[in-house]
Amino acid sequence: MLDRVFVSPSRYVQGNGALSHLAQYTSSYGDTVLLIESQGGKKRLHDSIEKSRADAPNQNFVEEVFCGECTKDEIDRLVGIAKEVSADLVLGLGGGKVLDTAKAVAHYAGLPVMVAPTNASSDAPCSALSVVYKPEGGMDFLLKLDRNPDIVLVDSQIIATAPAHLLATGMGDALATYLEMQALYETDGPNFVGSRITLAAHAIAEQCYKTLMESGYKAYLANTRHVVTRAFEDVVEANILLSGLGFESGGTSGAHSINNGLSANPRTAGHMHGEFVAFSTIAHLVLIDASEEQLWQIIDFLNSVGLPITLEQLGYEGGITDEELELAASIANSDDSIHHITKTVDVDAVKAAIVAADAMGHDYLDAE
Repeated sequence: MLDRVFVSPSRYVQGNGALSHLAQYTSSYGDTVLLIESQGGKKRLHDSIEKSRADAPNQNFVEEVFCGECTKDEIDRLVGIAKEVSADLVLGLGGGKVLDTAKAVAHYAGLPVMVAPTNASSDAPCSALSVVYKPEGGMDFLLKLDRNPDIVLVDSQIIATAPAHLLATGMGDALATYLEMQALYETDGPNFVGSRITLAAHAIAEQCYKTLMESGYKAYLANTRHVVTRAFEDVVEANILLSGLGFESGGTSGAHSINNGLSANPRTAGHMHGEFVAFSTIAHLVLIDASEEQLWQIIDFLNSVGLPITLEQLGYEGGITDEELELAASIANSDDSIHHITKTVDVDAVKAAIVAADAMGHDYLDAE
């Protein structure tokens, strides 16, 4: 029988203005920090970084501008710089691709890593994964890291300045965490690291779901005005920490498998991961035969924060064709994780779930 395994970052820090105390956390690792950031982030966050230096005036931040894509070439370039400057710590400051690059650089350079996300669009900051892309576009490989980040630092005020839709897409991704994990928990299926699910992971994923349903809409409204409220802080934590711990230690199932299928279509280019997972969560609930009450509750929530509840909203204008549906369902069905639920799953069952989810979304919109 598999062991129960729970994985997590060594430390998670979240607060309004937390970035201005950055050096307080980096200084314990040494004097030289390789700071990887985007060009826009370097300009926007310059004052916060400079303010943090007062906590450790002797610390040297070697700033490197990220090229814009997490490729093996970019990772190798930055690993070379880390070695050249004898970096003691790698720090990624920015969006998901910046953070994935920083985690990969630290992995190959054998250094500790700290990540500081500037939006809450996904749960990736806490994970021991980096998605590496080809220079011409498209995923190259999924890099599984030796460990999770040493520190995740979240400045809620900076997150609040990001577009509210990014928070919403993070909620779309995080909403699936408990619903997928519960299916795996009931079947004693494996989590993301191939082990059994702990009670801690189950409780964290459940709290993630409750937080989103209770505070998600309030947090979204606060973000549209770029203000930090208690609800906003709670949802940022749910999107980044609770969902991050929940998906790795709890596992993924139908929603992420269906997401893989629907997002493979070139017609959907430009839509975000959390948008696909949002709609795919509805299909997942259809697949496991969830109650009608829960389905309408989820659809109502997703619509309230501007997330897709129909295929058309995901880019399938004019509807999904039979060939496109077959491809999406085949890709989803080929993922082992979708089969760790209490229902029998095959391509036809996935096709039916996608079509039924789309029908419910249209019915909801027609009734508005």
